[in-house]
Amino acid sequence: MRKNLDRLAELRRLSILESAPERAYDDITRAFAASFDVPIAMVNLLDAERDWFKSCIGLPQAESPAATSFCEAFFGSAQDLIVVEDTTFDPRFAAHPFVAGEPFIRFYAAARLVVRGQTVGTLCAYDVEPKKVAPAQVEQLQAMAGAVTALLSQRAALPAMP
Repeated sequence: MRKNLDRLAELRRLSILESAPERAYDDITRAFAASFDVPIAMVNLLDAERDWFKSCIGLPQAESPAATSFCEAFFGSAQDLIVVEDTTFDPRFAAHPFVAGEPFIRFYAAARLVVRGQTVGTLCAYDVEPKKVAPAQVEQLQAMAGAVTALLSQRAALPAMP
């Protein structure tokens, strides 16, 4: 599904890949990292061969290869939310190279970002420590993902760039 042409066309239509940082996305990412008390959080756009970070806290790079994407799990699932309190006990992630080896990710939480019926990205967070998640935090994740989706949808409503 990552290379689905309709999905990729919607992502391209947003004209967001390689775009400059935007405060609205950065504010949501910072609030998300704080509310989950995690060192890594991002607004992640799922391109064909990579995850591109529109906003990122805790990582120096702006993208990562699709081959190491935790968010790939959304392509094999109907779930709009994934919260894994300890990745070592989850069969989707236990053998992942970033769980079995450096940086030893132990916690992952993410929400699917959908624009016009297409999964274009995720709002996601990582930690090297397992975490318990309260229902209020799950609600916050859903609300923040809704805010990112609204920003993306506003962008989608703009006329296409020439």
